[in-house]
Amino acid sequence: MWGAAMRRLPALLLLLLSAGCAESPPPDRYLQWSTTPQAAGVAQYQQFLDSKGLGGVAPMRSLLRSARPWRECKASEFAIPPRALWPNLLPTLRALEDLRSAGLVDSNRVASGYRDAALNRCAGGAARSRHVQNNALDFDLPASPANVARLCEYWRSKGPALKLGLGFYTDTKIHLDTSGFRTWGSDHSRRTSLCKL
Repeated sequence: MWGAAMRRLPALLLLLLSAGCAESPPPDRYLQWSTTPQAAGVAQYQQFLDSKGLGGVAPMRSLLRSARPWRECKASEFAIPPRALWPNLLPTLRALEDLRSAGLVDSNRVASGYRDAALNRCAGGAARSRHVQNNALDFDLPASPANVARLCEYWRSKGPALKLGLGFYTDTKIHLDTSGFRTWGSDHSRRTSLCKL
């Protein structure tokens, strides 16, 4: 009896130790990543956004999240866009600032921003994904039919002027960009959008 228990003891200890070494939450992982050679690029990007009055719209750790399946794609969780693409995010940040002020989106819940073409392909992104151009942000939202209705009303009323693209992967995972007034749903078509005209 004791022999069988003793043989299981190493596996149990390994399980307990691994539970105590749970993966760091994203803010901790971002802090570790941002103190690597990326630090200068992060500071320059932050200065650029600050100079445009948009540095405080969303935390940098959120804006630099690359894609939800970064692990499966063997990519970095965070990525600094090429400098030439930095201005592309400004209109989307202005829209985000307005959405945040209206209480529709929590800017701390950005799930992904810029990603390179290889990561975009691996993540199942659209061939002409605005993430590759640093013009899009994905968000995780709390589940709320009322929130979806309010987002759709915002899109209908303010979307044309902002050139707001609003995509619904699900009712809690959305995409925002400022590359044209449009909406789509889970199959990337207008007919599956949660917003109706």
